[in-house]
Amino acid sequence: MSLRALLSAHGGYRHRRDLLESGWSPDRLRRAARAEGIALLRRSWLVLPEAPAEVHAAARLGGRITCRSALEQHGLWCPPGSADAIHIALAPHARAGEPGVRAHWASPVVAVAPRTLLDPIENVLACIAVCADGEAAFAVWESALARTRISADAMARTKWGSVAARALAGEAGVRSDSGVESRFAYRCRRAGIPFRQQVWLAGRPVDALIGRRLVVQLDGFAFHSDARQRRADIAHDRALRLLGFTVFRFDYFEVMHDWDHVESSLRSAMAQGLHL
Repeated sequence: MSLRALLSAHGGYRHRRDLLESGWSPDRLRRAARAEGIALLRRSWLVLPEAPAEVHAAARLGGRITCRSALEQHGLWCPPGSADAIHIALAPHARAGEPGVRAHWASPVVAVAPRTLLDPIENVLACIAVCADGEAAFAVWESALARTRISADAMARTKWGSVAARALAGEAGVRSDSGVESRFAYRCRRAGIPFRQQVWLAGRPVDALIGRRLVVQLDGFAFHSDARQRRADIAHDRALRLLGFTVFRFDYFEVMHDWDHVESSLRSAMAQGLHL
């Protein structure tokens, strides 16, 4: 297999020692890198020219991809504006970053393997806790639980270094299936609106139930892409109404960008006793 193919299969980079230990000789590695136009950064990292910018930045600076820049690679929900800068974790004694890079110098929560450019999930969560606003960080932490990147027990036992991270560990739960559901939960709690998530009604779980009769269903950003799913959602709404429930359906834009409308609608419904 060519050097380029090996790097492509590993996210666009490999540590030089990994390749030497797998049988490549120093001379063969130098010749292959030169012939295939592959950079050797900090005398340790072989990086494809077309590798993502965050990979190049981490290798150049001797750090790790973390915080917002690591969310997609860990399969986590990415809040709007996640591409505002490249987020790199650096050792406390490391030199300053560079333009376009948001450096994180905090001590890692867990020890980091020396031959990776991607921060472990615990360190990513710790960084996002102090870097993002409370709502966005909460949604990311809940997505880590929902997508089983970390267990609730591990999250609770981890020695988080910041007040923000410890608060998130105590509040984040496993019942939100998407970022918009996490945002809804976060804002309802702070608005003093009591609710339960993922309650089974009429054969399916509903996103939220306020009181005994007010159902809230939340449409994600791309809900309209699946017509069959949309028809099933509408049919379920009808079944709930026939059982005497009031059903409010809010879309992604309303929850993310027009919360005042969502909250006032819920408060009006509760004032009319529709939740009882």
